[in-house]
Amino acid sequence: MNDFLNEMIFDNPVKNYLIVAGVILFVLILKRVISRYFAGLIYQLVKIVFKDIDKGSFSGLVAKPLGLFIFILVSIIALHKLKFPSYWDVEIYNNSTKEIIHTVGTIVLISSFIWLLLRMIDFIALILEKKADLTPSHADNQLIIFFKDFFKVVIGIIGILMILKTGFGFNISSLIT
Repeated sequence: MNDFLNEMIFDNPVKNYLIVAGVILFVLILKRVISRYFAGLIYQLVKIVFKDIDKGSFSGLVAKPLGLFIFILVSIIALHKLKFPSYWDVEIYNNSTKEIIHTVGTIVLISSFIWLLLRMIDFIALILEKKADLTPSHADNQLIIFFKDFFKVVIGIIGILMILKTGFGFNISSLIT
């Protein structure tokens, strides 16, 4: 049995593959429970600022992107523990295969985090819309919709800039200017 676990496949022992697969499978199975737990923790922080909020609507908006973000983060960390096979290290357009895979992982992680932030903006806008419905004026409802869309665009632009900087290594200072 030890011979099988220590057998090298793609420059890694089978034992390491089993550990990485076990961690990823564990998080995949418990993703919903873990995301609900962390959504509950975030809810407790949000509840301090906004007193009358519904935990169900918060969890409904935030749990799915939070679960995906946690799954992607744990998967990237677990896969990082494996050594990249030396014979897969091929140059494609002056980039190694390892760099391309790292860039794709970074882009997916940043995208899932931006999705989580956009859902949190939706939730905050939902709370503010409920409070604005209590007032007789409808002008504040229009302002909430405007600022919700404005902050979503700002977060989207920041996300694109983060992907360009960390994923592709672009100098974004000229873009920002």
